Amino acid sequence: MNSLVKPPDFTPDTCDSGTGGIDWSSIASAESMSSFCGIMAGFVFAGLITVIGQKNPTGRDGHASRVLKLLLPCFIGLATASYLYALISGELLCTRAITEQLFAGAILAADALVVIAALAWLLPTYDRNKHGEVRFFRGLAQFAAQFSMLMLIVASDGFINSVLHRRAAGWATALVWASGVLLMAAVFFLWRKPLPAAPAPPDPSELPEGVTEAGWPAHWRDEVLLNRRVGVASRTAVAVGGLLAVAGGCVVGITYNHWSPMSPWLAYTLTEAALVLPGLVIVTAVWALPRD
Repeated sequence: MNSLVKPPDFTPDTCDSGTGGIDWSSIASAESMSSFCGIMAGFVFAGLITVIGQKNPTGRDGHASRVLKLLLPCFIGLATASYLYALISGELLCTRAITEQLFAGAILAADALVVIAALAWLLPTYDRNKHGEVRFFRGLAQFAAQFSMLMLIVASDGFINSVLHRRAAGWATALVWASGVLLMAAVFFLWRKPLPAAPAPPDPSELPEGVTEAGWPAHWRDEVLLNRRVGVASRTAVAVGGLLAVAGGCVVGITYNHWSPMSPWLAYTLTEAALVLPGLVIVTAVWALPRD
């Protein structure tokens, strides 16, 4: 006669004991992080309402549409991150909390940069680039992108060392730092790389309404090239945010008896995914920044 295997008795572990090399309480910080993400989502929502309700200056509808494309996935992503952090605040299992925080933090790091890119597009939308404001925001975005990447590297390195109790393989740690440095280099390269020259204008009869031959290069830059880049950045933010949110939600439902110990290969895979995926969002967001 078959009988069900009784799982081991559950002993709560709220990261307070410091055992196993875990020197950070994801649970204690989760409530504050949930509030922070919620506040950011509120600001993003206010920005969406402002852009939607405000009449755009003549010829600036394309810029406003790019702001909306970037802000919409950020609002959903930050609201989801706030929800995930709220779930962590009720955790009784430290390893599971650390894993949930890995995904929530990845969403926050990526969407924070996309918000800055959206704010940068507000400047040409309302003609606020007479004193180098776009150039300043581009510099700010570069600094924020590099800082976000550094935080992702540190979080990923801390994750594998925490869940594997300071026994992570040396090659895994090296891979985390190498992947992060490569993404940081890609951010700098795409930020600094000049835009390609505009192609020859089409026949005057085929020019878009209101666009002259002299204005064709600026129109192609904003309405074709950069508009396509913004579309790529927004779709990447939606896809990565959704994937990380689903992963975080699935982690919550995995019962306590599956968390000790965590397989090293699973830890290494989750670490790289939570570093590379938001890194791709950051790279595409920098790629989609406006130009002077």
